[in-house]
Amino acid sequence: MDFLTMELKEQERVYVVTMNYKKENRFNPAMIGEMMECLDIIEKDDRAGAVVFTGGDPKFFSNGLDLEHIMMNIASPDKIVDYLKQVNGMFKRVTLYPKPTVAALNGHTFAAGLFLAAHMDFRFMREDRGWICAPEIDINIPFLPGMIEICRAVMPPASFHRLYYTGGRYTGPEALNMGFVEAVYPEDQLIPKSVEFAAALAKKKTKTYAEMKKRIREEVVAALDEKDPQHFMATLKFSMPG
Repeated sequence: MDFLTMELKEQERVYVVTMNYKKENRFNPAMIGEMMECLDIIEKDDRAGAVVFTGGDPKFFSNGLDLEHIMMNIASPDKIVDYLKQVNGMFKRVTLYPKPTVAALNGHTFAAGLFLAAHMDFRFMREDRGWICAPEIDINIPFLPGMIEICRAVMPPASFHRLYYTGGRYTGPEALNMGFVEAVYPEDQLIPKSVEFAAALAKKKTKTYAEMKKRIREEVVAALDEKDPQHFMATLKFSMPG
């Protein structure tokens, strides 16, 4: 089964990475592993100056964690903790990625899928279809510190407050008003416009861009590395039976 496909737009110096895992692009451990390999390949490719991520199915960017994998390991909390560490490793890799990253949200962007998009530098979304949503309040999973820090980094406080406590679903235009995305486009313009934006970023000096990103994401990385592991088990207890 395909997990990811990569296409280099050589004239623009932009890779377009399309997620193709079981339609919803939930973060299966194998998919995460391929994502990390993909990022390594692009980082080492001197032709590439920026990356655009999108979903292969028109309905989904990503629906977040692989619930099937979690349920298979429900009797082994340690395995679920290991999985959450793997997810955090992907988030950290993306949030510190030394080349500009752009998320083209082609469809539903829920839960951990929303956080993956948040860890990217910029986000664009379809104007006619798809929601962003952080449903953790309704599925008994309190936000981890890393989730809180990245949302604080990319959204105005009032918008995050609304997202955090309500579990609401928001359309592209609503996500734009909330400050989560930069712009919304019709389906046929989403990727071209995202690539155009990324191409402008690709002209920046990579070393300088990477250092600026590292400095602005210090609190996010500290939360992912140091605070989240302290909360994994307590967080799991909210959603586990018994």
